[in-house]
Amino acid sequence: MVTQQGRMWASVFGATVFFAASTAAASNGTKPRIPVDWSDSACMNIVDRSTGTMRNIPYSIAQEDTDITDDEVADSRTHQFFAMCRARDPQTFLPRWITQADIDAANAVGAAPDDIDPEDVFETSTTWADCWHRITPDDERRPITFAAAGEGQDWDTSAVPAGTYTIEAYTWEPPLNIYSLHPGVYKIVDSPGLADSPPALGVSNTEEVINRNETATIHGCVSAMEGSTITAYWGRAASEVEWQPFIENDPVTGETFAVEFTPPESVVGESTMIRVDVTDPMGRSYTNYMRELVIVLGTDGPSDCEDGGGFIGGAGCEDDTGTGGEGSGTGEGSDTGATSNATTPGLDDGEDGGGNGCGCRSQGSTPAGIGLFGLLLLWRRRR
Repeated sequence: MVTQQGRMWASVFGATVFFAASTAAASNGTKPRIPVDWSDSACMNIVDRSTGTMRNIPYSIAQEDTDITDDEVADSRTHQFFAMCRARDPQTFLPRWITQADIDAANAVGAAPDDIDPEDVFETSTTWADCWHRITPDDERRPITFAAAGEGQDWDTSAVPAGTYTIEAYTWEPPLNIYSLHPGVYKIVDSPGLADSPPALGVSNTEEVINRNETATIHGCVSAMEGSTITAYWGRAASEVEWQPFIENDPVTGETFAVEFTPPESVVGESTMIRVDVTDPMGRSYTNYMRELVIVLGTDGPSDCEDGGGFIGGAGCEDDTGTGGEGSGTGEGSDTGATSNATTPGLDDGEDGGGNGCGCRSQGSTPAGIGLFGLLLLWRRRR
């Protein structure tokens, strides 16, 4: 008897073989892509242009990648940085190509699909029109070396309107180009006064795995004038997302926030996305999202721990040493035990935090490379 799980893995294996065959024309077709490592990045980064427009964006890499083969484009295996005028949820994807010139260059060495949708190219996308801004010029993409990463990426913020931006790091290595989303935000202002600029907010959590009778603490950083409030929503990870509020008009206190999400019965055994809005007394607002999902197991914790708990090591269970198990209720990369604005741990002053930034830091690690299986899952998710 073929189980549902067996059919799933058969499908994944079959798709893997097809995907590998369809992308292996170039010798780098299935090799891991090297993402930018943002693990030491600050959550809130405020750039006050009244004191200067240049800002350096620090980043790192897990390993170098410079051995370009003869059948790759000349500037393959490089990084490029973009500023986006709005945040995106985990189910929203960016175009995989920047310009038609990039596609032409990849086509010349057989490293581009035959038919690329205009929405999958930044310069022709209507979804992202006027929202994307180059930090790195196309002809100055950065080599994937420790020396280049050690310099950081300089950004002349005079080229963009004042506002709040997310930063995307792009790994250019066709045919499988990838993005690495910065865990925080950059707020570009022309005056240091909080009333002189709209509010900004970053969400620090990565993936959260909880039992059905547990809560997930959603926390991050905020820059907003006194009297601002936060409203947080959950939405089932489905093709059509319906956002449901679980916290409404919660007052902002200081430069961090923390709200608790208790999953409704309707999402037990499923995954949800989290959205957080901040609104100030002048009616100005900003929306951001958890970068990954909240996975709600169909188990109770910690009473189920005797028989193994959930399928990911027993979410909410303690191991023999008394510490949280691998699948504990705070996902990898999130800070543990954040319960209030005043006591949220893991939020400290970052070297790139800016004058009013909380300096929230992501504690997760970035994988050394995005390999074929990870790219396959992402490709299937985009489909």
